[in-house]
Amino acid sequence: MINGIRVFDTVLDGKNIKDTVSRNSADFWKPFCKSAGWRFSHERVHSLSDLEYFFSKKIKEEVIIFSGHGDKNGFYLSNGECFNEQALKAFPKKNHNKIVIFSSCLIGNNEELSKKFKSYFSAQVLFSYRHLMYDRFCFLNESILLTLMEHKLNRGKQSFTQNDFINFQKETDFMKNMNGKYVKLHPMVMT
Repeated sequence: MINGIRVFDTVLDGKNIKDTVSRNSADFWKPFCKSAGWRFSHERVHSLSDLEYFFSKKIKEEVIIFSGHGDKNGFYLSNGECFNEQALKAFPKKNHNKIVIFSSCLIGNNEELSKKFKSYFSAQVLFSYRHLMYDRFCFLNESILLTLMEHKLNRGKQSFTQNDFINFQKETDFMKNMNGKYVKLHPMVMT
């Protein structure tokens, strides 16, 4: 059962790096979680130090979402630092067995990095995107995915399997070209 979502939000507007407030996934996730009966918390993160601080504490929510810019090298923070395998070495390991979502572009193209993130978090599953993504389509994919996961887990299933994810991809395949034309593969991957 999904008990809640913790969002770590960083600024997306690369043109105005000093803007620390325009990106706010909480505007979507807070009402969504309330309607689903899940807990919700939200943190602004601007540096690796911010992330290290939050991960030095126990996170109660079962789902962790990183919302911001990404590419095949990692997840970028407001100050330009990159959360990647080198940064992981300094992070405390207190939060295990979570569902982790990188709601950012292109991290799903780096299978090795995705596996390292999953291993670091000792995550149940890790989801990421292999394409450039607009926020609204990340929210759409993730909300459908988490609702499906909740439904499966409420029906007594112990985990969300690769087959479950393949079924999710099939059911949402019609949406893959909403974000960009001529997309051949579903934008989301599971590690």
